[in-house]
Amino acid sequence: MPIFYQATVCLKYSICHFFFRSSSAHLLVKKNRNDKIENMQSTNEIPRCQKCCEDFFCVNTVLNKHCTSEQKRLLQKNIYHHNYKRGEVIFYDFQPAAYTYIIVSGKVKLWKEGIHTHHMITSFAKEGDIMGFRGCQRNSNYVLSATAIEDSRICHIPKDIFMGIINKNQEMHFNILWHYITQLERIEKRMRNIAEMNIREKTADTLMLLFNEFGLAEDESTINIKLSREDFASVAGICTDRVVKQFSEFEEENLIEVKGKSIKIKKLNDLQRIIAPYTYTNGLQAINQ
Repeated sequence: MPIFYQATVCLKYSICHFFFRSSSAHLLVKKNRNDKIENMQSTNEIPRCQKCCEDFFCVNTVLNKHCTSEQKRLLQKNIYHHNYKRGEVIFYDFQPAAYTYIIVSGKVKLWKEGIHTHHMITSFAKEGDIMGFRGCQRNSNYVLSATAIEDSRICHIPKDIFMGIINKNQEMHFNILWHYITQLERIEKRMRNIAEMNIREKTADTLMLLFNEFGLAEDESTINIKLSREDFASVAGICTDRVVKQFSEFEEENLIEVKGKSIKIKKLNDLQRIIAPYTYTNGLQAINQ
């Protein structure tokens, strides 16, 4: 009996210790994330830059075309900029929406926390795109997280300023909402097609998506974005190992050439034929120009 009693006590202790450690780890992750958000929120004094204000209207034609002179002056007085390093988080999902963001230069991935994966990329944003609009419009929290894929220069517009202009400028409001509707249709079609595609088709589809979204670099053959295998797998909806294997098969067929994070397309038409049965406009963006 004493031996059985001791074993029972040890078992109870082990179970309690396991749950305590698991809970502590979860709370620590949550605390670290909240600390990051608080630090981001406390950084209110983001430096102004006259050149940034000029570039701001050059990269986003919707604002440049539809804002009145008075509204442009108001934005110029309240625009702030920040330079983000590759891999730096711009804002988190569920963080209170305080700013609308416009990318002056660089590329950003928008993502959601996954249940079984680290995160799931839902869309991309690049030069001229607006981010954080939905959270500001609903006067609530951001609905996605945003991370810089490469070094990026991004303008911050206080929520009250931007939404005040939007509410008074119906034409600009309509253009932004229309773009959201168009992008939602594209994403819905892609999600439907992805569900029916095999690994080969999903990989080719993602390559075409990146090609259509970001174009080619100066050598006119390399896709103008560098994604990790994990990020590529997140967009394609497959595991990282399958991406690596499919890349090798495409290289053997001389369809692509992979060097690190750079992907060179050798036979564009052949990649297009792979996804020919799934005819739709390939693209995942934030609010573009």
